[in-house]
Amino acid sequence: MAITQPLILITDLDGTLLDHDTYRFDAARPALALLKQLHIPLILNSSKTAAEMMAIRDEMENNDPFVVENGSAVYYPPDKDSGHKDYKIVRFGKDRPFILKALRRLREKSGHPFYGFNDMNVQAITKCTGLALEQAALAKKRDFTEPLLWQGSTAQWGVLCSELEQDGLIATKGGRFMSISGKTDKGRALQWLRDYYKQRLRAAPVIVALGDSENDRQMLEYADYAVLVRSPSHSPPQIDAKNLTITSDTGPQGWNQSVIDLLKNFELLDNGCIHG
Repeated sequence: MAITQPLILITDLDGTLLDHDTYRFDAARPALALLKQLHIPLILNSSKTAAEMMAIRDEMENNDPFVVENGSAVYYPPDKDSGHKDYKIVRFGKDRPFILKALRRLREKSGHPFYGFNDMNVQAITKCTGLALEQAALAKKRDFTEPLLWQGSTAQWGVLCSELEQDGLIATKGGRFMSISGKTDKGRALQWLRDYYKQRLRAAPVIVALGDSENDRQMLEYADYAVLVRSPSHSPPQIDAKNLTITSDTGPQGWNQSVIDLLKNFELLDNGCIHG
């Protein structure tokens, strides 16, 4: 099944490319190296903050555009030689101060039982996420979303979601937290990136998306090929996506094998080596 159009990969991080417990991507290094050799863009599309993702991208030596805080904004360089400070930003979500003000008002009004990152210090975030202190500090530097630990009933949660809707906000379930944001998602960012690369490459790209959670649904369903990476912490969500593959292994192990298998299916690899 050889493809003649440009290929682009868009991936979630936590529980997908990054291990659920260690936040490491070592098991995915073989596939990452192949993508780099084949000059295939790898777009990170995560609930993480820009500060967190810049650190991860530095370690991966990734210079492609990236999407932060559940599709709230796309960061992209004006040219390939630009540094982080020169990244342009396309915003889709609400600013975090607006979200915090709404949550504070609703908690005072209805007594909703939740804790957000804004209520926690770095040590508390470390305890509930397993992140190192330095990583937790980066996770706290949010611009567009507020992760919540919900401590109430399902009925109470439904009330909060209805109240948030009136403020133009939504709640999205991730691997560990409920994320409060403006009415955007990872799929909207994917659609913007499709147009961006179509103009940049002068050809419609083939997009492969990889994710593991409910908050990856729109991204997976808008992609041309979707990979649902198994999680050790939850069952795979029900996804109505084209060309859907579900991995056998979890996390970066499953991510690595699925990417290599796709590259072989697209006839870009021959017995694990770059074709030609």
